[in-house]
Amino acid sequence: MANRADAQRYRNTTDRPVHYLAVANARGEEIGYLWANDEDDAAGWCLRPAGDRTGFGEGLEWSAKLAAAKARGLAPTMALAELIRGSDPRHVSHIVPHSLTSAPSSAALTELAQVVTEADDRRLLAQLDRENAGAWRELREALAALTDEDREVRWSEGGKQPDGTWRMSFPLHGERLERLVRALPAVGAVTPAYLWRDNPPPAVPADGRLSPADAVRAATAVVRGERFCDGTIARAAGEGLLDAVAESLCVWYEAEAGGPHGVP
Repeated sequence: MANRADAQRYRNTTDRPVHYLAVANARGEEIGYLWANDEDDAAGWCLRPAGDRTGFGEGLEWSAKLAAAKARGLAPTMALAELIRGSDPRHVSHIVPHSLTSAPSSAALTELAQVVTEADDRRLLAQLDRENAGAWRELREALAALTDEDREVRWSEGGKQPDGTWRMSFPLHGERLERLVRALPAVGAVTPAYLWRDNPPPAVPADGRLSPADAVRAATAVVRGERFCDGTIARAAGEGLLDAVAESLCVWYEAEAGGPHGVP
């Protein structure tokens, strides 16, 4: 049964060179790649993790089209040619015209998909709320109020309790740290436009400085990551990542909102 199922779909990886096409969303931003190799009867969809959420749903649609081509007996590169002919720029996603090129392997294409572009940065910065001066003031004041004690988060006592029950330990965030964390989504720095679970975890650069777009990435990963893993915020506070995030965002806002409408 497994061999029969395998015969009904293209292989999902190859070490041989692949032909690939760029797929863009309605704004013209690349969200992923369709690739193919005839020698290994391989083809598939490669998501750009730095892209937006469109890539998930649209990737399923493009993968279904590849599966349909396989079912009709088309060679992988012939499937790509068919998809080019059927692509419509008016749809949610479309093949970028004249984007057909090659990569050394499917793994090399996956590595290429990790590259962050200026368009990716612009999309994330567009999520920031330039008009909410109060939220930005709160972020700046929350950062200024944070102390070293706040950054050294303590944990509750876990383990077996006197009554015989077991309790999980959890981080005890102080009010000043919570204030800073609450300010991040208020300015738009925590956004579904960043696929944080598909990207490497954020880290503090050697110089302690983050670009504004990387600050949005880190803010999203830290705040949303806490929902899945206790201690994400505590680690970011202790390593200086939250400081770097807030500082980068405040500097960006003051530059963007400079002049008579700047930060009071």
